[in-house]
Amino acid sequence: MYYYIMEPAGGKAVAWQERVKTILGDLGIAGETVTPSPARTIEELASLGVVKGYSTIVAVGSEKLVNKIVTTIINQKESQEIVLGIIPDNYESSLAKKIRVKDLKDACETLKYRKLETISACFIEPNKYFLTEASIDSNHPVDAYLTTPFIKAGLPFNKITIRPGLKINIFDTSSKRSGNKLFGWLFGGKAQNNDVYSSFFHTKRLKIETLDQTLPVKVDDEVISKTPIICENRPKALKIIVARDIIELNK
Repeated sequence: MYYYIMEPAGGKAVAWQERVKTILGDLGIAGETVTPSPARTIEELASLGVVKGYSTIVAVGSEKLVNKIVTTIINQKESQEIVLGIIPDNYESSLAKKIRVKDLKDACETLKYRKLETISACFIEPNKYFLTEASIDSNHPVDAYLTTPFIKAGLPFNKITIRPGLKINIFDTSSKRSGNKLFGWLFGGKAQNNDVYSSFFHTKRLKIETLDQTLPVKVDDEVISKTPIICENRPKALKIIVARDIIELNK
């Protein structure tokens, strides 16, 4: 039986969640449904699902909800065999694309057919995981040092994004970029337009240090850490339910 964690709902979200429950019931995959409250956080409810012995925990709602549940599942030793299901509330999101669903009915049917895929997750020390994107932003250019297993380089930036696979994008609007030609050559730096210089690379492990100040690291607009940080790609970190492949027959 599935264990569904739904986001606290208000307004139109209430009707959406009732529709979710109706579809799940029609498909014969209804299960225990819980909702976070001041008394029980998302993380506490996810831990409770693990303790109760559920083999499948389903996040019903936003990317923020999903990432909190992912962190809890991966951090719990008892959760080695737990599978994550996702019913997104936004079908243009990166998570909807990751599980290959296009609408609510599609997402619910995907749970029923239960095709599993093992995916990697981004890890930020000491204990945060995410499947979407983390960002470090500054209103003005900030000097930073980035250390990978292969190189340490300094550069200014306005924004750094971190995505699964430890794919890093660095954006810079400062006039200091001319001193970072080596970094740009190594990591594919290029001008997006006359004002923004960007670099992209991916690695297995990365340390980010900001000089003279600390900056918040955000996932889904929530601060999960502050610089300096160490992040890693954790391959095969989690089993998730994805849509089945569609086989088109030649006419």
